[in-house]
Amino acid sequence: MDFRYSARTAAGVLIRGSLSAADRESAVAGLRSRALFVTSVEPQRHRRRDLHWPRPGVSMARARVAFFRSFATLVRAGVPLRRGLTVTIERAENPAFVAALRDVLSDIERGEPLSVAFGRRPRAFTPLIVAMVAAGESGGILDDVLERIALFLERDHALRKSVIAALAYPATVLCASLALVTFLIVRIVPMFSALFASFRVPLPLSTRVLMALGDAAAQPAVLTIVAALVAAATAAGVAAGRTNAGRYAFDRFRLSVPVAGTLLRKTITARFARMLGTLVHSGIELSAALDVVLPVTGSPVHSAALAHVAVALREGEALTPPLAAAGIFDPMLIALVGVGEETGMLDVLLPKAAEYFESDVAVAIATLGAVIEPALIAVLGVIVGLIVYSVFIPLYSLIGSVAQ
Repeated sequence: MDFRYSARTAAGVLIRGSLSAADRESAVAGLRSRALFVTSVEPQRHRRRDLHWPRPGVSMARARVAFFRSFATLVRAGVPLRRGLTVTIERAENPAFVAALRDVLSDIERGEPLSVAFGRRPRAFTPLIVAMVAAGESGGILDDVLERIALFLERDHALRKSVIAALAYPATVLCASLALVTFLIVRIVPMFSALFASFRVPLPLSTRVLMALGDAAAQPAVLTIVAALVAAATAAGVAAGRTNAGRYAFDRFRLSVPVAGTLLRKTITARFARMLGTLVHSGIELSAALDVVLPVTGSPVHSAALAHVAVALREGEALTPPLAAAGIFDPMLIALVGVGEETGMLDVLLPKAAEYFESDVAVAIATLGAVIEPALIAVLGVIVGLIVYSVFIPLYSLIGSVAQ
């Protein structure tokens, strides 16, 4: 459960915040273990609903990007962390993220490090952010690290947005095409089927197949069976998606799709290079940085491959050989990583690799839009043309026989 609390420090300073605990007694015990005098602890169930179902408006990702850009600017200008958080809380627009920032502010007022406060809110701050902030605090370069985080989040958000926009259009056209074809088969074709049957017009094979589909779709039993099969397939897919093997199999499938799979592989490679380069440039050791990147690649296939790379690193190998042995990374990335290890400029060349693949993704998206639109229109035209042909050719025959 989530609890909202009020407490005072040994110096009498009033602090407020929230925490998660199994019950109220556990929450009170946790607060007392921090040397706090607890004044009130109340359940806050509505906060959990806000986190799972945020109100319409700015998304958590966009709110996170805006926060780090503003916060990095304030810290760079010499504004204390507490004051900087207060200012950014007033500017934030996502309710769940505002709640997380208020809790972070409460931890800062108690003297907790910023990285620890971020780490207690994993829904708002990823392990990558926590690791980078911890490295910045230990190295005394928190302002530089915050700017790197802001830059990384901005580019990552822009990359995700462009990929989603590129894939959303063909998905929308495909759904609209399926809806149109279904409407023609279920509602229009049966009307002509009755007409042809009453006049006993000889029908070509394509028309007979189309009529059979229309008659089957009009039967409640068939619709029930189809709905049950779709529901069962959906439930099986959801259940499989909750297992490691299912997620891995689905990821392999989507990466093997001819056009979209290539785009996704380039996107994952760009994100991996950007994340790893940002962490290494922040002073985090390579093996530790790879452990942070593993769960946030967005691809179980790439995460599994990187897990083997991490094991090889811990055994004393360089990064390039196991990365090449994985067989799923672009040769350009492997070449740049190899040069970076040889020259000691891995922290410089990894961001360069990210920029290369990000520009490659932009070109691929432009090409995808130029190619897929006419292809989808052509496919839709062929399907609708076959339906029209199958219906109107017998209709012309019927009109001719009536005229005679």
